[in-house]
Amino acid sequence: MTVQEILVLITASLILGYLFRQTRSVNLLLVSSLCFIYWLQPETGLRYLGYWLPTLSLVIMVTAWAVTASPEIRTQPAQLKTLALIAAVLAAFQAMRLIDPARLLGTVAIPQAMTTLPFLALIFSYFFAISRSRRSIHPAGLWAVFAFIILIFMVLKTPVLAQQASRAWRALSGQNQSLATSAELSWLGFSYLAFRILHTIRDKQAGRLPEIALNEYITYLVFFPAFVAGPIARADQFIAHLREISGTFKDDLIEGSERIVIGLFKKFVLADSLALFALSAQNALQPTSALGGWILLYGFSLQIYLDFSGYTDIALGLGRLFNIQLPENFNRPYLKPNLTQFWSNWHMTLTNWFRAYFFNPISRSLRKKKMPAVAILFITQISTMVLVGLWHGVTINFVIWGLWHGLGLLIQNRWSGWIKEYFPPSDKKWIQSLRDSAGTVLTFNYVTLGWIWFVLPDPDLALDFLKIIFGIAI
Repeated sequence: MTVQEILVLITASLILGYLFRQTRSVNLLLVSSLCFIYWLQPETGLRYLGYWLPTLSLVIMVTAWAVTASPEIRTQPAQLKTLALIAAVLAAFQAMRLIDPARLLGTVAIPQAMTTLPFLALIFSYFFAISRSRRSIHPAGLWAVFAFIILIFMVLKTPVLAQQASRAWRALSGQNQSLATSAELSWLGFSYLAFRILHTIRDKQAGRLPEIALNEYITYLVFFPAFVAGPIARADQFIAHLREISGTFKDDLIEGSERIVIGLFKKFVLADSLALFALSAQNALQPTSALGGWILLYGFSLQIYLDFSGYTDIALGLGRLFNIQLPENFNRPYLKPNLTQFWSNWHMTLTNWFRAYFFNPISRSLRKKKMPAVAILFITQISTMVLVGLWHGVTINFVIWGLWHGLGLLIQNRWSGWIKEYFPPSDKKWIQSLRDSAGTVLTFNYVTLGWIWFVLPDPDLALDFLKIIFGIAI
């Protein structure tokens, strides 16, 4: 996001946060969040896709709510009021086309009413039908929604599939198909939206999901402070904050503002300054010495942390203005003495998500088969980290990045066990401090080397850069 967009979000949060505390209206957050996901959605060369993608997000969100809500909750009159409110918002967007939508609704171009109205009528007929159904959803319905989201995710994250989808949209809209690229299929916030929906589906299947009204559910999914860059809050925790106001607005304003200022400084002063020379695909082969290469690499390692944690600080600060405590995402990860602790403190909500919904279930399943502990650890560590890599993009480089961390975690686990057995923790603080310091330096450099596969899109380019930093002629 740009500085201007963040300033708009801050201003809106100050006003809306105060109003929310006075009115306790979830619908206020619902409408404002819907407006922002349309406003922030970038318009690409794909005609009107910037309008239809958020609209499809709405369809998916209402469907996900319908399959996770009980019939008693689905058929309450309040849910019809929420659907009517969503219809009013979309009708207001359509009216903006008559004024100047390019100014009022960001860069999103809104199609003509002759195009949108039949589709919107169909969508809301579908919404009405599922909200009136008194039948319990078959378990297959939950899995169908789960699989559909994974399918969309794969298309968006796989360059070849994304390009084909772009080509298909161009054919549908009468545009030049030869200009299709994977980059123009940009669905703002879908990664975090997907993880939140998948979380509610899995919790529903496990019987852990509380009853949630439609307006609460959509607000949880698209709460605008956390929509673009996370963190991934749990539904039960978010809804608890949504339903109960505590403290004073003055306290929220002070603490929220402090967090926002820290985030702005991290992102727009430190991270953007480092970006001027940090490693990228454009400058990877420019260093003429190993030292020059390491400077670029360390620059990127610091940049990605400051950039991401800066956005998180801003999100947490904005959330606090609404008296909503979003979960922490970073806790000084580069200062941790081993890789396990690094991943317990880097993008913590993503790590916790994979631990809860993939790592732990797979581990339990393999233990029931009485597999050796080392084999279980190998399978779970490698597969989990490869999936984390694929979450960023379905490319060979992200697979290698995932393997790098999976193998690193496995080796660190075995090494830690061996060290504890033969060299137990010392009573002398300086010895333990020396060990921790050595572990921190080693872990930081291991993580930093892994960023090469993360930032450079081509394996050959990554290998060439590795040769540069280790003084091997290319």
